[in-house]
Amino acid sequence: MRPILINEVMIPKPVTITPDQTIGRAMELMARYDFRRLPVVKEGKLVGIITDRDVRQLAGRPTLKLPKTAQDDAYLSLPVEEAMTLNVITIRDNQPVQEAIQQMLKHKISGLPAVDRQGQLTGMLSIQDVLKYCLDLLDREADR
Repeated sequence: MRPILINEVMIPKPVTITPDQTIGRAMELMARYDFRRLPVVKEGKLVGIITDRDVRQLAGRPTLKLPKTAQDDAYLSLPVEEAMTLNVITIRDNQPVQEAIQQMLKHKISGLPAVDRQGQLTGMLSIQDVLKYCLDLLDREADR
């Protein structure tokens, strides 16, 4: 059996944000698309990642609900670069999915940006994507 490659399972052309956009905009995108992480790109290159956890920590809140007081609103206008993680763990889009799973387990993360040789973002791979793919394989095997 040939290895399943990341580009067969990942979400291609993911929703992204730039470092100069606001935390409020990041929250809007995460809520609209039901994401927990957004790749941060500058001129197509991955420069960071911002997660719902990053935003919650910045806001001092346990959930990602929009704040209701003027004092809480102050962080919404901060740029994403104030809260993003810089040294992002990535994976090449042409590597086997097993390698991505090993990286996620090793680093205790639930998603990885996929990049090409030039560092251009090509997709996002999450645990959910891997589980959906595995479920599809199991269903096809059961139908045999």
